Amino acid sequence: MLQVYTAPTQPATHWTDTHCGKAVEMRLRPRKLIYTRCCHKRRIAKNCVVQSYYDGLYFWCAPGKGCKNPRVLAAKRTREFRNRSAGQNKRWAKAK
Repeated sequence: MLQVYTAPTQPATHWTDTHCGKAVEMRLRPRKLIYTRCCHKRRIAKNCVVQSYYDGLYFWCAPGKGCKNPRVLAAKRTREFRNRSAGQNKRWAKAK
């Protein structure tokens, strides 16, 4: 049997680490730049969430912020659609 452990996401400006014995509250300045694992870019802490595991902290863009912003996602899809090859365009036309 495989068990997958996930930690709840918490705001990156104020979170609680419960993996070092007793609970420890940690804080980051809201404008501090931190490296996120989802898009591998530096984002300000107020636009991120953190998952606290026993072996480290993992910072992600918050829902609706950074790389998870609906506008950014739509622009990426549009850009990928425009940059398709000629072969992909022909296959797409046949599928319709």
